[in-house]
Order: sequence, then structure tokens, then C-alpha cells
Amino acid sequence: MTRPSLLFAAALLAVAASGCGGGGSGRAAPAATASTTAPTTSTTTSTSTSTSTTPGTPALDVAALVAGYEARRAAYLAHSATGGGHYAQLARLELGLPIDRRSLDELVDFIASRRDTADFGATALVRLLYLHGANPALPQDWRDRAERTLLGWRYWLDQPGRDGMVFWSENHVIMFAAAEYLVGARHPQEVFTNAGLTGAEHARRGRARVERWLDERLRFGFSEWCSPVYYPHDVAPLLNLIDFAPHPEVAARAAMVLDLLLLDLARLTQQGSFGVTAGRAYAQHKLSGRGQSIGDLIEVLFGTRGGFQRVGSTAATQFATSRAYRPPHVLLAIGRDEARPRRVERARAGLRFGEGPAEGIGFTSLDDGVFWWAQGGYMAPEAIGLSRRMIEAWGLWDHPAFSPLRPLRHAPEPLLVGLSQALGPASRGSMLGGANIYAFKTPDAMLSSVVHYAPGRVGFQQHAWQATLDQDALVFTTAPGNLGHDGPTHWTGSASLPQISQWEGVALILYDPPPGVRAVFAEETHAMFPRAGFDEVVERAGWVFGRKGQGYVALYSAQPAYWRAYGPDVGRELVAPGARNAWLCQVGREADDGPFDAFVDAVARARVDVQGLAHGDLTVEFDAPGVGHLRMRWGERATLDGRALHVDDFPRLDGPYARQAWGERRLEVRHAGLSLTHDHRTGVRAGEGL
Repeated sequence: MTRPSLLFAAALLAVAASGCGGGGSGRAAPAATASTTAPTTSTTTSTSTSTSTTPGTPALDVAALVAGYEARRAAYLAHSATGGGHYAQLARLELGLPIDRRSLDELVDFIASRRDTADFGATALVRLLYLHGANPALPQDWRDRAERTLLGWRYWLDQPGRDGMVFWSENHVIMFAAAEYLVGARHPQEVFTNAGLTGAEHARRGRARVERWLDERLRFGFSEWCSPVYYPHDVAPLLNLIDFAPHPEVAARAAMVLDLLLLDLARLTQQGSFGVTAGRAYAQHKLSGRGQSIGDLIEVLFGTRGGFQRVGSTAATQFATSRAYRPPHVLLAIGRDEARPRRVERARAGLRFGEGPAEGIGFTSLDDGVFWWAQGGYMAPEAIGLSRRMIEAWGLWDHPAFSPLRPLRHAPEPLLVGLSQALGPASRGSMLGGANIYAFKTPDAMLSSVVHYAPGRVGFQQHAWQATLDQDALVFTTAPGNLGHDGPTHWTGSASLPQISQWEGVALILYDPPPGVRAVFAEETHAMFPRAGFDEVVERAGWVFGRKGQGYVALYSAQPAYWRAYGPDVGRELVAPGARNAWLCQVGREADDGPFDAFVDAVARARVDVQGLAHGDLTVEFDAPGVGHLRMRWGERATLDGRALHVDDFPRLDGPYARQAWGERRLEVRHAGLSLTHDHRTGVRAGEGL
């Protein structure tokens, strides 16, 4: 490499890591309560107290389902009020309890600092003031300062200010937009001191960004798919919009998007753990289901975790105080559906660069650039020229995320594109679009992966696959990195993303990093397999088997793997030296596979053949018990008994509860005689319990 390309490589890695961040170490945000405007475009359909799916199945007691949710919601409000922080103060205000002013002062201080994730705090403050701005329990001088802070704040990149706030990842975009819309609507005649615009003008600008973001989620899903850390920070602004938006049509569409997020939780939660592939996840949200930020909301909604883990959880406190949004009955029912012996869920989220123009999203306008930045496409060859124009237009050369690129400020655009192409594993690594998400689920085990997604690229925060039996018993692999909190780190992201193909309960996972990645990161892969989380662990014929209750998991490494003997991961980390590797995973259960020893025997005896660990084409073949002969070569689609798998992109949603073609503007969710319908064109949302 030439010296400029080395500089650009370092800059790209720094930008992709920090630009992908925002929120990992920040503060959280409170919850919602009353709304003065109910969405008139939503339609409520009454339901009987019990429904039945098919003859012979027990009737679903809808009244008990809803009563359980409401009881947990009230219980979490009381639980939240026992802690410190601004969420606890919101809960205490709701319950008429004395508050701790210090927590509220710290909230305003944090917002005024304009540090990264200050928008989390602003989202909380907007809710608190809408709900309790006239509450005499709040000191008048604090209320005055809080209002002044929001009237003088920076709500978007085109407004005056130089600070460390990250505006552009998917969750940040909606938090800033919703805050500007709602604060502007709250003070329409006031002149806001930072931008010199009236509240009405701020509201108009914020609403435009809100509506675009909502429409993109309805069309393309969440590019930060199934994120156990950032879904709560989508919930917070969505509930603010549902509860407080002055335009009912905006509130109705926000409710539709929130329905989609809850549908993910309902479909893909295993024994209370949202242990699935994710677009963005930090180590602490992957190593145990108990560490997931979304966990307490899952408990409020479905009651499947056995209790609350945190005080003042963002999403759970929002739900505990919201009176305008009611979860559709069908989503509550899906979240507790353990009657289906096995099911496959497929979904597609986000856009690839090549798909943008056909969807009306190009590479020239700043607004289009925000879409690509929200998907993590900062420095990819397709977007790097537009990114430089955005940095220039919005004065971001001093921002910590982009300051490493200053030496390239005036470089010819063809040179920028060429450097980005040369560094493709890093420059494209943070791009989140075009994810095909596959999950196989039984009552006892779940296996999920993102199929043929960016193999060989640096995955800064993507979580490629996971097997989950419950909150403590889980398995996944990564290629460990060393780039700090925002990834890739030892467990966050992956120094090189694997090529994965999955068919039902079996996944083939190949690692083959390109030479540039091998030069930067350790040449090894490793697995998280916490032995203490399982009832039984057995090793045989290169496989490690785990049992939890009636659920089973089997993991195989083609490179000989050993248990880490020192450090914080003793007893839970398997290390496999070598940059190239083939891992296999199969899940099972007693009801399908018999006793655990029978499952162990069948898998251990099955033929496994791996070629190309040293050189040549990396290829794996596995005669998976109960499934068939699976084969995958690096760079090619997998086959099952000679038949190609996953040739085409997945639909937007495809499973037993909902099927929606890509581009279809209508969604129907059905289960146990209950339903939810979205019509994107008319804005009508209909179903039981709304």
C-alpha cells in the first residue's frame, strides 16, 4: 500500500467504528403517559374473551392475556420508581411520590452538554414535560431551565453548533426528528435561540424527517435489525409520537412501526431472551440474555423472563407510563405461543446500494445521504463522495467521527472511491442494508442467522448468528477484534464476518478473512459456550454438546478448539487457532430427537468433511441428522441434498404469523383467531385491542 492508502485505511476503520457508535455509553430515556390526540386513523376491533386456532386446541383466554400485560405494566412502574435516575423520577411523578431533583438536574445538564447520546436525554425530557410540565411537584425554576434548554438546543445537522452528538444512525435520526417536531409543536410561537426559527418551523422540519423515517421503516424494516440495545431507543421516540403528536396520521404511522418492532420481539424471543442475529449488539447484550436492554420490555409484554432485571429501563418505563398505545392482542398472543412444535421465520431488512435508485433513494441529495448513513454506509465506495459533501455542508470535519479524514478533504473523488474499493472489507463493513434474517424456533431451542451477509467484511457491531435455549444457555461464534468499545472487539462484532447458510435447525458457518484483515486482527475464531448456563455439557468427536431442560445444541469446529484457561472467559470460551475455519451448529429437543444421549450419538456419528483450511476453496459438507446432506463452498450458495438454498432475497416477512412480499404496502398478522392489519397507503391500522 502507498502511504495515503495506509492513512485512509486507518481513517476508515476509525470512522466506521465511531460513526457506527453513538449510544453505547450514553444515558437512557424515560417513558410516556397520556396523549391529548388519539390516532383517528386507527381502528379498534372488539374481541371475545377467548379464541381458538383449530378444533381440539385450547381456547386462548384473551382477557387473561391482556390482564397479565396490564398487571406487569403496573408492576414495572412501581419497580421503576424504586431506583435513581430520571426514569425513576418519571415513574415517581406518575405515582405521586416525592422526586429527587438531582437526577432531573443531571438530565438537563447532560442534554445541554451536547455530548454523544444527548438525544437519548432529550427524548426523555420531552416526555417528562409533556406529561408533567404543569405538575407542581416539579420545581418551577427546574421547569424553566428545562424548557430553555430545549428552546436553545441543536436538533439537526444543518443547525448552528459544533459538538459531539451523533445524529445519523437509525435510532438517532428518529430521536432528533421526533424531539424537534414535538418541542416545536409545544412552543409554536417561540423563537428558538439556537437556529433562530420559530417553534412552528422546527415542528414542520422535524415532522418531515419523522414521516420519511416512518415510511422507510414500514417499507424496509429496521436496518439495525433485532438490536437488543437500540430497539429501546426506537421505542422511546415512537411512543412520544404516538402519545403527543398533534397530527393523528403521524401518531397512527408511528404505532404501525412500533407494532413491527413488537412483532420482532414476539416472533423471535426464546424463553425470554431476544437471542437472535442482530444488526447492532454490544458484548454485554450478547453474552447473556439477562444483559439485554430490551429485556424488561419483553417481561412487561409477555411475562416470559421470570422477573425484571433493571430499574428505569428505557422501553419498559415508556410502556409503563403510556396511555395512548396498546399492544395488539395478536402480538401479546404470539409472544406466548409455545404450542407450535417448530417453525421457520424469515425476514428481510434494509437496502443494498444498488437497490436504492429503484426505491427513490439516490446518491446526490443530503437527505438521501442520511438514509445511507442511517444504514451505516458512511465510507463505502458508492457513498463516499456524497459523504464528503455532507461532511463539508454540515461542518463535520472537526467531529470525532470524521476528523481522521481531514487529509482527504480535497482529494479527487475518483481517488476516494478507489481507496474505498481497495479497503472494501472495512469501508463496506459497517453497511447494514440487505440483511436476510433466518430463524428456526421450537419451544426448547432457537437458531438464527443472517444468511450470506457480507462474508469476509469487518463486522463492527453485527451479530451474525446465535443458538439460544434460554437466557443463560446460548452459543455463537465470532472472529475476535481489537478496536475498542464500538467494535469489533473480543465479542462485539467480528473482525471478519462469516458466510452462513441455515436450514431449519442447522447452520454452516465459514470464516475466510481477506489478507488485509488477517494483517490487522488475530488469526483465530472463537465461540461463546457458557458451560455454567447448561444442565449438561458433553464433548465428543470434535463436537461440544449442551442441554438445557429439554433443549439441545451441538457445536463443531473444523480447526481443533480448546477451552480458554485464563481471563474473564474461563469456562465459556472455545478458541480455534487459524484464520480459516468451518463451524457447524445444530439445535434439537427431546420431543423431536429423543433423549440427550441419542441426540449426541446421532450428531457425533454424522459425516463431516471440511476442505481448504490451509489453501484452496473452503468447503464444508455435513450429513445433518434429520435434515439431510448440506454442503457449502465459500462464495457459493449452500445446497441441501443437491438443491440450492437461499437463491433469492427473502420477503419482507415470511412465517406462520405474517407473510408480506418485499414492496407490498399491506401487512396482515394472524394467530389464534386474532389479527392486526396495516394499510400503509391509507394509514389505517386495525385489529383487536388497539
